[in-house]
Amino acid sequence: MNRVALALSLTLVLPQVALAGRCDGYLRKLETRKGEAVVSEFAGMLQCDRDEAEQAFDEFMRAASQVGPIVDLSLVAIDAKLYTPVWNMMEKIPDYQARDEIAKGVGAYCGEHEEVLPFLQGAYFGLRDIQFSQWDDSFLTCESPELVEWIESIVTKPPSTVYDEKYNTLSTAYAQRRGPDALPVLERAAIEAANGGGPFNAIIEKMDLSVQPEGLGAEMAEEDRQRLEAALVTVANAVGPEQAALVADRLYNAGAEGSAASLLPRVYPDRVQSDGGLLYGGASIEACEQQVVIHAVQVSEPAKRWSILADIEQPLRSFKHRLKCDSEQPWPVLATAEPVASKSDLDGWVDEIVQQWTDKGFAVKVRDEKPLDLE
Repeated sequence: MNRVALALSLTLVLPQVALAGRCDGYLRKLETRKGEAVVSEFAGMLQCDRDEAEQAFDEFMRAASQVGPIVDLSLVAIDAKLYTPVWNMMEKIPDYQARDEIAKGVGAYCGEHEEVLPFLQGAYFGLRDIQFSQWDDSFLTCESPELVEWIESIVTKPPSTVYDEKYNTLSTAYAQRRGPDALPVLERAAIEAANGGGPFNAIIEKMDLSVQPEGLGAEMAEEDRQRLEAALVTVANAVGPEQAALVADRLYNAGAEGSAASLLPRVYPDRVQSDGGLLYGGASIEACEQQVVIHAVQVSEPAKRWSILADIEQPLRSFKHRLKCDSEQPWPVLATAEPVASKSDLDGWVDEIVQQWTDKGFAVKVRDEKPLDLE
């Protein structure tokens, strides 16, 4: 970090404090003090008059200018329970790298300075969204078990809004610092959010974040992948169809097709058949010389496949030819994109196919073939 640039930027954004108090001698000394010497002067002013020290905090920060002394200055103020000026100082530091380093530095001292823990907890309730997010790195470097327990108590009780910036900041920090061990807590949080109108999508993203490997190009450990997959399935089986569909899509896109397919009964609870399986429609199109025979078939599937198309192509192309002419190309094979509730739904789907070919000028016939059961 360019410490000279940090000092200049602070000079630009912090106005000079008028020397009007009985303890203003400490402020006058700032003209000749730098770095840690500034921290000592602030400690002296704090003993002289707490209110004057609080009002002058920004001036001392400007004089400290470097990350290390600013961290030490902040700790002196925090130890005296002067939280507000420390909370607010981040907005007055344009250098984002410096902000991150200061937040990390303050958090790292939570074991040695007992007031750091309530300082961080208070920030969650006392700051605006963007102000709180500027302290996010503190929650990564603070090793206090009490802080972890407190964060868990917040994360497991998500707000009843689709998105909350402060909750997102805290749950992100929790996922990053706990890694895969964050999954049980995030799992409960996701279920709570789904049932209470909370930030379900954001929590699912944190579950994924918790198992991401460190380092560019690093691959996720198989054990962590399995833990995430199991946690997502648990969540999906405890929430409504809409949220279950979101989880199923995520699993499928991650290559966990079997787990995604196992959730289809949860996604489509009104379409589960009496045997617990799903019903689809399939059709192969025999076409030549402006004639079409649609070979329609009911397909039963035990919720093991995300798509049935690959498994029905061969059997649906094996039906007996019904036209006297032969198609030069393999018969096109179609399947319903989703499971259906009943035979009448299949009939409606077939009617749509008939209409498409009729509109092209073909003479169309439909042949109902023997139902197909997939294992």
